[in-house]
Amino acid sequence: MDIKKARGIRKSSEIITIAAATTPEALFTRTASGQNPRTVIVRKIFVYNNTGGDETVDIGTGLAGAFANIIPTITAVNGFDAQWTEELIPEVEVGADLTVQASALGVQVQVEVEEIG
Repeated sequence: MDIKKARGIRKSSEIITIAAATTPEALFTRTASGQNPRTVIVRKIFVYNNTGGDETVDIGTGLAGAFANIIPTITAVNGFDAQWTEELIPEVEVGADLTVQASALGVQVQVEVEEIG
């Protein structure tokens, strides 16, 4: 297992409870840094699903019609909490705030990111 040396600061988002199915919601807002915009890499994902069925979770950027996934869709099994660590998540560095959408309301999501810049 090869874990890369940290380039930035690790930060966690708030726990977000999805309020509307298939509607992107703010997940992590980058820290303002003046002229040099900061970038983020998702390092850990925590999901809790107790909605009555298996659901999908998408993490990306943009709201409403501008939403775009940055990692593959995650399946959250009903009745379980799940954690994906950096060994399982593709390393994608984005220069935008993170958003999340799920296939049902009530799914809870939190991320840990590495903020660079």
